[in-house]
Amino acid sequence: MASEHDTTEYKHRILYSELEAANALNRKLMRQLKQAQAAAAEASRAHAKMVATLTETMRENTALTTERDLWKARAMRQPSLSETYLHISHLLGIDDVTEEEVRVIRKAIARLHHPDTGGDAERMKAWNVALDRLDI
Repeated sequence: MASEHDTTEYKHRILYSELEAANALNRKLMRQLKQAQAAAAEASRAHAKMVATLTETMRENTALTTERDLWKARAMRQPSLSETYLHISHLLGIDDVTEEEVRVIRKAIARLHHPDTGGDAERMKAWNVALDRLDI
């Protein structure tokens, strides 16, 4: 009878050991599941943010494209500068301006009026228009 009791005790220990191993595996799998769920949730949030950013970018792109087309249409309707005004070189009293001279003037104006150096962007644009006319 003692051996039967020992056998039962032995089987009980084996089953208990297997139960502990199964519980440990279950805990490990639950941790992995939680990590996978957290990663999936983060991926979902990142995807939603990317979609929102892309949507906003497309909206801005559409607005800018519309504005560009509007300005193009306005520019096409206006008479050309050469028809309306004298050539800028005549206004400045200069007969011929070389490309090198125009490039030097552009550099000097950029140092004064470029927005990156604290200048006025509108003045920079106006100078560029005038200097573009010198290139003609």
